[in-house]
Amino acid sequence: MCNDLELKFLINSQLVNISKLNRYRPGISFPYNPLSGTLYIGSQISEANVFIALNNKLKKLYTAFGLLNAKNASGVNSATDSCLPDNCIDYIFTDPPFGANFSYSELNFLQESWLKVSTNIKEEAIVNESHGKSRDEYQELMTRSLKEYYRVLKPGKWISIEFSNTSASIWNAIQLALENAGFVIANVAALDKKQGSFKAVTTTTAVKQDLVITCYKPSESLIRLIKDKDDFVPWAFVDEHLLHLPVHIERRSKTTTVIERSPKILYDRLISYCVVHGQPVPMDAHVFQQGLRERYTERDGMFFTAAQVAEYEDKRSKTEGFAPMGIIVSDEANGIQWLKNFLHDGGKTYQEIQPEWMQAINGLRKNDILPELKQILEENFIEESNGKWRLPNIQDDKDVNSLRTKALLKEFKIYVDVAQKPKAKIKEARVEALCAGFKQCYVDKDFLTIVTVGDKIPQNLLTEDEVLLQFYDIAQSKL
Repeated sequence: MCNDLELKFLINSQLVNISKLNRYRPGISFPYNPLSGTLYIGSQISEANVFIALNNKLKKLYTAFGLLNAKNASGVNSATDSCLPDNCIDYIFTDPPFGANFSYSELNFLQESWLKVSTNIKEEAIVNESHGKSRDEYQELMTRSLKEYYRVLKPGKWISIEFSNTSASIWNAIQLALENAGFVIANVAALDKKQGSFKAVTTTTAVKQDLVITCYKPSESLIRLIKDKDDFVPWAFVDEHLLHLPVHIERRSKTTTVIERSPKILYDRLISYCVVHGQPVPMDAHVFQQGLRERYTERDGMFFTAAQVAEYEDKRSKTEGFAPMGIIVSDEANGIQWLKNFLHDGGKTYQEIQPEWMQAINGLRKNDILPELKQILEENFIEESNGKWRLPNIQDDKDVNSLRTKALLKEFKIYVDVAQKPKAKIKEARVEALCAGFKQCYVDKDFLTIVTVGDKIPQNLLTEDEVLLQFYDIAQSKL
């Protein structure tokens, strides 16, 4: 016998299926075919038998309720206030709203009309112009929710966030919200759900394969170190971070790159962690890379602890070889990494590099200036007397990085001069120069310059680059 709440739950569960949203689809045996994610009435509808529908659902609910026991817990709360104690959860899996993919409160219209309730949309974490919510409001609400997740998760434990959106600005908003909450990103992997939704097939803001961002809450010892600004040791972060990263990834029977173990990504994670926690930037990239080589073991362009490298070599020996992860050159940073992979096995001439380079370039970001191949080579690699370009060695690294940073800061100064003119706008900019400049301004505590330049560059460059967006958000909070 159902009580009133259970009866409402039963009817509510079938409300869409027995409405006019149920479409007639020839050749489809499944009895209920509403179009998910939208309030859509097809040109031909299929009238469902209400009693059969409710009876079928009742059997399933009876089985489901029978599986409940004292160890199950459920609740309906705002993600910004779970009412749980600190450090009590071992693992969190969340599939939050992603930007403008769905307007959930509006899609609740049928159920809410019947139940005579309405969603409070003020704190609904979506991007929706009619609700007055842009990417910034979405990011702020996601940050508040993720800070609550961080509070209840035990130190050293994991959170997985399912993600489905092709917008770079929404992707960066999620990553920035995670980092601002205190989490450290360890891996991003594809989750193939096998069956794509209607939106995955027909819209540009949904993808056929979701991504899962895997993050961890740092250990209590690292949290204590970061809070004590005088005692924080950057290598303590790297030590812990390496222990959380996958040791070996195999694709099509070959070992492939664990991109999070590359020196650039490791450095980016360190800088991000320091910036979020108000720490000064501890060292330049070339000093960091030198420290990596002194403290850890390098294999195939990735860094491992002593224990991990033995595991990596054992697993690598059982595969058919090493295949670097393919990189599409969509900006300068990707271009440099592509060249490092291309030159990994030995030097090559400009004539050998250029045709492959042109094929790799694809989908360049709008308003981002990609320097000529020759300039990128001169700023990041070494040309031998025989005309072949090679990777810099340890001795070269410091000089190459120093000259590159100097050139980037010189270019950034041009953007600063333009941005300081009242009505001027910067139509195009070199993102790597902006990153170098923002980082230097952060070191100098010149937050006004970061915001001034950030307000004058094309907004897609700001919102689609994780590093720029993080420095800009921190600078805004300091003014």
